[in-house]
Amino acid sequence: MEEIRAETPIVAEKAAAQQSWAAWFGTDAAIRWVYLIFGFFAIVLIMTLLQFSTQAICCGDWDGYYHIRWSQLLWESFKSGHWLPEFVWLPLTVLSPQDYADHHFLFHLLQIPFLWFFEPVMAAKVAAIFYGSLAIFSAYWLMFRYQVDYLLVWLAALLTCASSFLFRINMAKAPPLTIIISIIGIYLLFERKYVWLLPLMFVFVWTYSLFPLLIFAAFFWTMIIAWNERRFEWRPLAYTLGGMISGNIINPYFPQNLYLFWEHFMTKVKVGSDFAVSVGGEWYPYSGQELLMNFPIALIAMLIGYILFAPKNGKLPEKSTFFLMFVTVLLVAQFRSKRFAEYFPPFAVLFAAFSWKDFFTPLAAQLPEDFRRGLENYLDVDKKSEKQNVHGILKQVAVWVIGLFLAAWLFYNLNGINVGSFQETGLIATLQGNEANDKYKNATDWAKANIPEGERIFNCNWDDFPKLFFFDTKHTYVYGLDPNNLNSKNPELSKLIPDITSGKIAEAAPIIREKFGSRYIFSDAKENEDMVAKCLESGWCEMAYQDDEAIFLKIRDTKGTSPSEADDAPPTAEEQKQLDEEEANAAQNNANDNNDEEN
Repeated sequence: MEEIRAETPIVAEKAAAQQSWAAWFGTDAAIRWVYLIFGFFAIVLIMTLLQFSTQAICCGDWDGYYHIRWSQLLWESFKSGHWLPEFVWLPLTVLSPQDYADHHFLFHLLQIPFLWFFEPVMAAKVAAIFYGSLAIFSAYWLMFRYQVDYLLVWLAALLTCASSFLFRINMAKAPPLTIIISIIGIYLLFERKYVWLLPLMFVFVWTYSLFPLLIFAAFFWTMIIAWNERRFEWRPLAYTLGGMISGNIINPYFPQNLYLFWEHFMTKVKVGSDFAVSVGGEWYPYSGQELLMNFPIALIAMLIGYILFAPKNGKLPEKSTFFLMFVTVLLVAQFRSKRFAEYFPPFAVLFAAFSWKDFFTPLAAQLPEDFRRGLENYLDVDKKSEKQNVHGILKQVAVWVIGLFLAAWLFYNLNGINVGSFQETGLIATLQGNEANDKYKNATDWAKANIPEGERIFNCNWDDFPKLFFFDTKHTYVYGLDPNNLNSKNPELSKLIPDITSGKIAEAAPIIREKFGSRYIFSDAKENEDMVAKCLESGWCEMAYQDDEAIFLKIRDTKGTSPSEADDAPPTAEEQKQLDEEEANAAQNNANDNNDEEN
């Protein structure tokens, strides 16, 4: 009997716990957790689908090959007991061995664990899925954390905010970490946990050169607090500035990291400036048509945010006001450069979501807590009745319509559409049409076997460097990653390259050898055709290697005969002897054939 009595409270406690869990699963909080988990897997699924739509590192940008190869070299150096390897592959640029600074340093470290389990290309692809998914999920989590309604609708908005966003967030590059760190910083501001901004900013500086974004965030938050509370809240600015200074000074590349940041700022960030040389397409602005075609959901989200934003009782709604300021800066930057397609769209959706939440929050819910408690019963009744009226039904219908539209738009972005004469290619088909993962591998294998180690190769196009570097680290190159890297260090050489590669200079080979220090020229097989033809025609070059993808020319020490001159030149004595023998044999064969016919 005593044992039964002892077990009774335990059984009762278990039963109560089970009832409690059962009751919790029927609550709004449980449903929101289901939405959160579903959103995580949906994001990972879409990122995986896009990344593995191509064998190459997604998505049409080769910088990922540079990043994963450098991560591999870092890991090999660490394993052998050494510190940072010397970057020797672009000696004529601001990334020369004495000037090099890795402004993606922490990103490169964070790619290393994936190299423990996968070969480099697969490691880059899995890392891109991991960090890209976390970036989108962090924005989704922020809406979950602050009780934004209709989570699945906002999830669909995040996944459809811009086709360019899905492309760029899946590249094996650092911007996803920028989004993650920015979201963490915004959360710390909203929670007023300012002291943690210092280590966060330190990490940001080591991760990517867009760390000033967190300074803007802290400044906007300080302005909001100053308006609402009539006081200067100095801590957000102080801690972010402290993290920025310490992260730049306590840095493995100090002081070169400061020089590189300043060079990037002067060549890319200056308002109204034209680029000194032609740079990658991502640094140029979208046209009006491109903006409307690529960012319809993000632009609509911005419009919704602006329309619904409204101060109440003379005070600014803190969170929606913050996103209004923050996203407006990103929108202006988007007009300046396509490079901000990773940042503007998801934050535009956050702006719309928080403006929606603040606009539809009942005024009574914003009253002081003691006063609000006295109205709880009234508010509960009001809430129940609201769900039953026509307004509530129409609201639910509108949400379903918007959700279905966004789901259809996501399908359209991924798969395109083919209806009658109207055809539009989706992201998946576009990625499937990307260039092969092993492009240039045969050419670089030949180079490693036949060109002396340490030779500087004149690569005709700067954007070929990541692939060349990935496959061949035995040789150095003229320029890469960004044409401004050469222009900032050697502007005279930079100005020569367009004339050389376009074929405007008839005898370019001696200039390449003397001014660039190169005895070998690399070109894509389908580019720089005039230059290749003129180099061969001049007699200064010979074809060293050629396939369907690439060409290597070797620059001769002295000018020789061109292929056409060699064809027109009289035969040598040995060649003439061979020709005479061939003619004699042909004549003998003809005579034998005639005899056979007579017989």
